[in-house]
Amino acid sequence: MIPPGRTLRSFVHGHQRWCVVALLFLVAAVNNLDRQALSVLAGTLKTTLGFGNVEYSYIVTAFLAAYALGYAFCGTLIDRWGVKLALAAALAFWSLAGMAHAVAVGWLSLAVFRFLLGLGESFNSPAGVKAIAEWIPPRERGLSMAVFSNGNICGAVLAPPLVSFVALHFGWQGSFIATGALGFVLLAVWWRFYDTPDRHRSITPEERTYIHDQLATATPPVPKQSMWKLLRHPVCLWFFVARFLTDPTSYFFSFWLPDYLQHSRGFSLAMIGLVAWIPFLASDVGGPGGGAFSDFLVRRGWQTKRARLTLMGGAALIMPLAAVAVRVETVWLAVALIALLLAAQSCWMANQLTLISESVPRENVGTLLALTALGGSVGGMLSTLLTGRVLEAYGYVPVFTGLGLLHLTAFGVLLWSVRRPA
Repeated sequence: MIPPGRTLRSFVHGHQRWCVVALLFLVAAVNNLDRQALSVLAGTLKTTLGFGNVEYSYIVTAFLAAYALGYAFCGTLIDRWGVKLALAAALAFWSLAGMAHAVAVGWLSLAVFRFLLGLGESFNSPAGVKAIAEWIPPRERGLSMAVFSNGNICGAVLAPPLVSFVALHFGWQGSFIATGALGFVLLAVWWRFYDTPDRHRSITPEERTYIHDQLATATPPVPKQSMWKLLRHPVCLWFFVARFLTDPTSYFFSFWLPDYLQHSRGFSLAMIGLVAWIPFLASDVGGPGGGAFSDFLVRRGWQTKRARLTLMGGAALIMPLAAVAVRVETVWLAVALIALLLAAQSCWMANQLTLISESVPRENVGTLLALTALGGSVGGMLSTLLTGRVLEAYGYVPVFTGLGLLHLTAFGVLLWSVRRPA
């Protein structure tokens, strides 16, 4: 927030790091907007192109498989090329892949285009986390990571009304073209305004010195290592398992929530456009709120690990309400409970990403983030395939019930890990 009595220009002077966070927010928003276009149109595409839940799970799994494949090499490329070039190339690639969805003629062609989209989008999270590690001191990092993560949520909020509006007026093909084209607009903005603190044209010497001095005092517990050594390190394994268990929740709501509202709660495409964004809006509270509060605890003298884990534990305790949300008869109560779940998931993710970024030197952040996100993608693939089968046989009740237990399990793993020697 800009202090009273100051103009935007005067605030930006000396606060370039927050402009970088805002830019990362926009990239994440477009990233998830491109991703969410398919889920908003899932019901329409099933009818128009003639496929069911099982085939839809294959389409989604193709995206997640590419995500996992991208994570196997994107972290190394980001660390080698730098955030600016790597993310620019990825942004152009995934935007073109998103627009290509418009020429799909069946579930198989959708799966191919979805695979290409996932390959490009896999760069977004590791690049954003690395940029924050390079720009943001630890005492401001929780809120910064939450703002960046909430760019994804913003994309999810915008997708239902925007995609449904374009689809109702210009056809489903127009939605994919419109969302993909936004990426090329953002590409020009990204290339013009992003750079490292050492090379940025608009940063003041005072802010550059402040960033360098603050980052110099933050000594990670793990020394800089090669990718293969980092892969074998316990810190990588712990976060790999945690993301394997909890990332499926984000993927489930991203890919299946509009379908759930349409087939289990009787929503039309127009109603999805009016309502489906509301639960994702709650994430805009949970992410920044959880990140800001953990930063507050750090400033009060708490150890960073303890502060992040405390907020993650609180979020984990909320997740079993998923079993209640799917069983209540009142539609609006179900939507409210799902909103609470997404707020808790956003809080969990913001603090988890911050904790990951604080566990290794900045030179290894992109690699570690990609390796642990690989766990999330594998978990997402397995859970998506399972979801398609379970939905055909039993419906949404067992799916929601199972999701409610994953965060408590992951939190138990992380608590156990912090008591183990590194």
